[in-house]
Amino acid sequence: MKYIGKKLVTMLMTLLCISFLVYFAFDLIPGDAALAALGTDASPESLAALREQLGLNRPFLTRYLAWLMDFVRGDFGTSYKYHMPVADMIASKLPITVMMAFISFLMMIVVSLPLGIYTAKHSGKHIDRFIMALNQIMMSVPHFFMGIIITYVFGLVLKLFTPGGFVSYETDFVGFLAYLIFPCIAIALPKIAMSVKMLRSSCIEEAKKDYVRTAYSKGNNTNKVLYRHVLKNAMIPVITLWGMTLADMLVGSIVIEQVFNIPGIGRILLTSISYRDYPVVETIIILIATVVIVTNFCVDVIYQLIDPRISVQD
Repeated sequence: MKYIGKKLVTMLMTLLCISFLVYFAFDLIPGDAALAALGTDASPESLAALREQLGLNRPFLTRYLAWLMDFVRGDFGTSYKYHMPVADMIASKLPITVMMAFISFLMMIVVSLPLGIYTAKHSGKHIDRFIMALNQIMMSVPHFFMGIIITYVFGLVLKLFTPGGFVSYETDFVGFLAYLIFPCIAIALPKIAMSVKMLRSSCIEEAKKDYVRTAYSKGNNTNKVLYRHVLKNAMIPVITLWGMTLADMLVGSIVIEQVFNIPGIGRILLTSISYRDYPVVETIIILIATVVIVTNFCVDVIYQLIDPRISVQD
């Protein structure tokens, strides 16, 4: 419990530091949010009134502390551009992005786990070399370019889906999931390649250790040694990778949304940046950072459950 408590305090302090840095960074960016909201034709009186209304004339720390307290209570502020609560703007879009990241993560686990074990068992053989060569290609292709290739091959050539024909989860949930399959493949493929390589290397490294030779000396066959002994220890670095990957998939989902014309938080983020709609941008960035940090916290906890020595060494 002491280990988890320390990690929890560290997580909360990290989130606090990130919130300050994000707010401070946007405060330094040149530009006028009031001018962006009212346009260049606005009168000086209107601009001054809006700056006063938005609290832009107050000292930085006063604005930050007020914003932080509201944020903790779930009040993310009001959009400068659309004049509506940021929470309402994000509420209908966030499930789309989160679902994309979740499906991509499941794809990665379902494919990479058996494939990584298979390549480790057949290390050095032709099939292993072929898969590793394919892995290198997959890891080198960015999300957006993978999305373009999938759109062209499966959408325009094979016509397995209609590019740009997004289906809302509110009207047809099955159709919504069906449309997300190909964008999620584009997100998952590079991560599958990384996971397969990591699991393969970890299994091969563990197989060289003394406890494995001891297990074989007791008459255990290869499968029993692999699944009862090697895999448990080999999964520790892989779980770390998965934790980092889950957070990265959320960011990847935002990128892929632009390729497949999916109305997730990525579209809101880009629009808000162009209009200097800082409450929206800050909220989205903080939410993404929260997912990343909470995911890493969960990975640390799982680490400790798998190998209690970690809490002693920490």
